[in-house]
Amino acid sequence: MIRVTTGAVRALPMVALCLLAGCHHFDPRNYTVPEDLYQASMHQFRTGHFDKAQAGFQAVTFSVGARDTLYPLARFFLAESYFSQGDYVTAAQEFRRVADESPNHRIAPNALLRAADSYAKLWEKPDLDATNGQTALATYQELAGRFPDAPATRIAATRLRALNERFAQKEMDIGVFYFRRGAFDSAILYFKDLIASYPSASLVPEAYVYIVRSYHAIGYTDQETQFCNALRQFYPQLSDAKRYCGNGTAGR
Repeated sequence: MIRVTTGAVRALPMVALCLLAGCHHFDPRNYTVPEDLYQASMHQFRTGHFDKAQAGFQAVTFSVGARDTLYPLARFFLAESYFSQGDYVTAAQEFRRVADESPNHRIAPNALLRAADSYAKLWEKPDLDATNGQTALATYQELAGRFPDAPATRIAATRLRALNERFAQKEMDIGVFYFRRGAFDSAILYFKDLIASYPSASLVPEAYVYIVRSYHAIGYTDQETQFCNALRQFYPQLSDAKRYCGNGTAGR
């Protein structure tokens, strides 16, 4: 009689999982059932083997039809695998594909969210070309329009605010560039655009200060007074408001 120890019994589930995921060597070609390959690929993804997960999810999308309920899930996690490897361009394309090909699937809002996240990742520095940032902005807004009640939309609102901060920073950097070179008219245009386009950005008070300083530099007293009044009204505790506008009329 063969004795089975308690430890061996407890190990059986782990052995089964290991066989399913291919612990020793994961090869999508070894799986004949798409559901099994999907689960094994998920194991590779969750354990940080993103290249293997990518291969597995890609194989699932090849083996099931586009109308199969497994298809959008496999393609979504294929996109996540690309994202986790830093391939944000391909990730954005794959996430977008999920949202467009399976618009009624429960994963569609998350796919749009992650597509926007991918484009935002491609524009992490405000000094770079803002095309990807603008695409991210448009995609977050599309998510809110198509799925206003989805949990992903609430997450997008937070990320949209962070993205707007980057856009505001870009406007600020250009405005400061012109300000420091004495091109005050050009600087004023950028600072005003920052205030108008991103009114909730943290840089708005600083933009007001730069506008006041710019008008002071070119001797436009009426405009300087106008923006000083706005500074004192909206940001009365701002130290620079008192420094450049005083407590009454504009001026230093």
